[in-house]
Amino acid sequence: MNLQKIGQWVICGLCIGCLMTHAGAEMDISVEGGTSSDSSLLSDVHQETSESSFTAGEGEHYTLPYDFSPGQPPRASGFISDYEYEDPTIHVVITSGREADCTYWIADVQIADASQFRTAAAGGFDSNMVMPGTALADRVNAVIACDGDYFCYTGYGYILRQGTLFLDKLKGGRDVLLVDEDGDFHVIIKAERNQGVDTINGKRVINAFFFGPVLVNHGELGKEFRYQDMAYQEYSQRMCIAQVGHLHYQIICCESPKAGRGSVGMKLQQFAEFVQSLGVDTAYNLDGGDSTMLIFNGKKLNDPNNPSLRNIADIIYFASAYPAE
Repeated sequence: MNLQKIGQWVICGLCIGCLMTHAGAEMDISVEGGTSSDSSLLSDVHQETSESSFTAGEGEHYTLPYDFSPGQPPRASGFISDYEYEDPTIHVVITSGREADCTYWIADVQIADASQFRTAAAGGFDSNMVMPGTALADRVNAVIACDGDYFCYTGYGYILRQGTLFLDKLKGGRDVLLVDEDGDFHVIIKAERNQGVDTINGKRVINAFFFGPVLVNHGELGKEFRYQDMAYQEYSQRMCIAQVGHLHYQIICCESPKAGRGSVGMKLQQFAEFVQSLGVDTAYNLDGGDSTMLIFNGKKLNDPNNPSLRNIADIIYFASAYPAE
């Protein structure tokens, strides 16, 4: 794996791989999630990376409401470079490299409070409206954002966003990602009817995503990649959201093989294997193809040789909670 230096720091995206399983004992379904900070799991490269880990600013603890209001506006002084942002509540570092003749991007995100992990839709989560992802990210003051799960294209699933349930129509065949009030990831494999939940391990579920599949589960490679409508056998552009540790996440994407873009793309399992190699705890596949967007400081960073900007329905974003100047 070949990483390069972007901005002032060198970061390989490898952090604590947390492998403790929380079983959903109070439910009739197997729901897995949670993280552990067992230092015995650290490799040498993990230990080196942890030395530059983000520590939230001392003093007052800032939060955002669990609703669809935007985050605090990022401070101009927080943009350390074109690929790094930091204030007392959030730190983002973006790296890029090559793997198997394919360019990839990793956004390493650490936040001070779980409320800074947020979602937004172009026209609301009861709408099928689409708009440019950069405009949507700008509307909600995103420090960094990526495309979401295209929640409106199937007409079924489990769509719970910012604490509000919009759709509970599961019918099996797809994995569901749950994000609880502490910001921790849990997954339901091949979620069936009535398996959507609004609490897990006593914690409120704030966001639930319906795309998949699960790429990495407790540090282990996912089990099923023959996924309907995912072009799983094709070399393609891919996107995922991953949890590394508590309040520590990565957005990971790879480039398209289309003419003039300089990459071969990745098959779905190949992408999962690459993501697993980064040492994440849990990773979940999101909408890919030309919907793949990594947006930072109002600009799409990935796939720079693609002149088009597809309209999308929703984003996952990380916001600052630090009050505006």
